[in-house]
Amino acid sequence: MTELDVRDLPPSERHGRIHDAFAALAPGETLTIVNDHDPKPLYHEMAAETPAFDEASYAMEREGPSRFVAEFPKADGDGSPAAELARIADLDGEPHADAFPGREPKAIRLSLEAGERVPEHDHPDRTGLFHVLEGAVDVALDGDPHRVEGGEILRFEGESAVEPTAREDSVALVVLSPRPAE
Repeated sequence: MTELDVRDLPPSERHGRIHDAFAALAPGETLTIVNDHDPKPLYHEMAAETPAFDEASYAMEREGPSRFVAEFPKADGDGSPAAELARIADLDGEPHADAFPGREPKAIRLSLEAGERVPEHDHPDRTGLFHVLEGAVDVALDGDPHRVEGGEILRFEGESAVEPTAREDSVALVVLSPRPAE
């Protein structure tokens, strides 16, 4: 287990150091982060953009007013099956659940209650598909609204700032596929 205490690092350097340390892990190892605040934004970033992050095994414990200890496990990449099946209704995690942790492309089940939103973010170097399975979601791309209803799919480039907001209780499948290098 590797531990990284980022409390004394400038905020602008933290995520880069964490991503570098995570990349250096072998499959099945865990990076333990000690931070001065809840690392939930980092969790969402890693879940959306780092295929090797095993978000289902993530754990965080507050040990004091300025000590938060989070475990970021790296998926064990050995013995990957040629085909995998997941039932969307059986996926654990709210609002995000990774259907196939550590696999590409990322397939995320997103469940939002009416009025709930995911803060604006991006997915650099990826192409996204936002498929609403149930309900209706307003997906802002660089501030431009797109209403996506059950049965519809919105395709977008990951460099766009994306911010989904549920118009009603909704479930969507978000697929984030890496774009090939040119």
